[in-house]
Amino acid sequence: MLQVQAGDLGAFEQLVVRYQTMVHGLAMSILRRPEDAEEAAQDTFLKLFRARGSYDHARSLEPWLLRIAGNACRDKLRRRRASELPVMHHEEDASDPMLELPDGRAAAVQSRHATDHSVRGALAQLSSRMREPLELKYLRGFTNVQIADALGISVSNVKVQLARGKDILASRLQAVRE
Repeated sequence: MLQVQAGDLGAFEQLVVRYQTMVHGLAMSILRRPEDAEEAAQDTFLKLFRARGSYDHARSLEPWLLRIAGNACRDKLRRRRASELPVMHHEEDASDPMLELPDGRAAAVQSRHATDHSVRGALAQLSSRMREPLELKYLRGFTNVQIADALGISVSNVKVQLARGKDILASRLQAVRE
């Protein structure tokens, strides 16, 4: 980051390459639309570069970057009209060769697709406050500290939201589990 502060564009490019997957994953979890996530990720790195002079080297870069990314996502959400709520759609690929296996594996694949669809549907019905920590933790692999930094909440609040979200999902998916 010292090199970025000095205006080294090569160092900035390395920083982007290193963190782009994490930032994009966060943006997808919050925004739920690939085009919005890409825009928010680009905004994040642009804001990082513009604010490079205010970076404090005594602190870790990752929490600062995740906070910038979380803010960029919230800015994007604010610009979105209320009637354009994101909906996650998963289309089944009928031409999937796994679905045509003659030896019984097809039933297992179909069952897994049905379960996956049910879980994702129940997840999509959660409020963003409950859904985002769950997606960041279990779909994106973020740590509780990273989630707290990205969402601008405390680590204890992350733990509470994760526990509540899992409880809600478990109750909504009781029929699938049985």
